[in-house]
Amino acid sequence: MMRKIIPIIGMAIALVEIGYSFYTMNDTGRFFGFEFNIWVFRIIWAALFGLMLNNYLKARKASV
Repeated sequence: MMRKIIPIIGMAIALVEIGYSFYTMNDTGRFFGFEFNIWVFRIIWAALFGLMLNNYLKARKASV
């Protein structure tokens, strides 16, 4: 059960970060203390979203 919840929380955080980056319209974004171009920042969060989605789908497939 917990193996499914953590990726869902990670995906929600990634979506909030990506959405907030469009709302604030900054030129840079901070990721673990490093400043990146805003598009690189969004790509990093999108990649993390993809990893979390992959983990969720694997956990869901394993439990069926």
